[in-house]
Amino acid sequence: MMLSRFSRLFVPAAASALLMTVVPPAQATTTANVQRDLVEILECRATPATRQAVTTALRGARYGTPQERPAHLQGWGFTRSDDEEDTTTLIDMPDALSVHGIPTHRVVADDMGFWIPVDAAQRARIVSANGLRHRSSTLREPFQVWSAPAALATAGKTSSPSAIVVRSDGEGYRVGCDYPDSIREVRVPARLRDTATASDIGAALECRADHAAMQRIANTWERVSELSPLAWPDNVSAVAEREYDAGGRKMPVMVVTLEQPVALQGLPAQSLVLADGGYLAADMGDAPLEAVLDATGLGAPDRQAEGYWMREAAREASSGYMRVRAFSVIATGSEGVLAGCMTSEVRLAR
Repeated sequence: MMLSRFSRLFVPAAASALLMTVVPPAQATTTANVQRDLVEILECRATPATRQAVTTALRGARYGTPQERPAHLQGWGFTRSDDEEDTTTLIDMPDALSVHGIPTHRVVADDMGFWIPVDAAQRARIVSANGLRHRSSTLREPFQVWSAPAALATAGKTSSPSAIVVRSDGEGYRVGCDYPDSIREVRVPARLRDTATASDIGAALECRADHAAMQRIANTWERVSELSPLAWPDNVSAVAEREYDAGGRKMPVMVVTLEQPVALQGLPAQSLVLADGGYLAADMGDAPLEAVLDATGLGAPDRQAEGYWMREAAREASSGYMRVRAFSVIATGSEGVLAGCMTSEVRLAR
């Protein structure tokens, strides 16, 4: 189940917080105070102490029986997901609270924090008012996320501040907050924090990237394919699976859309294509085939088949194999033109 796989990738923020055993401060002992503090958490105004107090106050209510709940949480409903690997809990309150001007009786706690449900119109208002950027993925949930660009969030600061986040939730949406704490830090494993630059990608597309650049590109692919959009490199806006028609055959690929284009032989490209077999290319968008061939220098001698041009760029012996990199252009009919680098390995004779 996609949601279950996604949930295992993160330290359960709200769930793990609710397991803490710190004694809550006195101010978190009435219904009004708990709701006030929840609003501060959801609107990105809460201090670490407030967040800890609220999650601790909800601990017994969430994991205990209704009879064990404190008086100020009597009447609250805590409904956990039927899926043992899903940490989502629906918290329903007799009295409504108001978050970003939206009244609600329900708060959602999951592995990414606390949220309230919102509709499309409310989502659009919050996104517009806070200048949030849209990111989408067809690979795993949440499929859509609106958040502040990292470059904007960190401007003039040594670490990212708390930031409003809107995410898809089935047919609806949720709004909450992403806080700068240990949960955020472990969202991206240390080995994946060094990601590809535009220069790295351009070099790889032209079959001239070194090992370090290729490793940074591999880190980028792993982050966008395996992690939440909140953990993507800042220049990535969308990830999707699709098929191209290449020479009468369907070629399944992963397409990564960038916020800013990269250059391939001077031509701009904003969508990168990754296919099985070591193929990395750029979807050249509206660029005509002739312009791509002229820019890349491929011509009649390099034509391998109808709609397919290739020229060997480099060879490198490695651990009993010969690694061959070849620059290629593929005309994909109505889908456009792909240009990039094909890497293959041939076992060396002993």
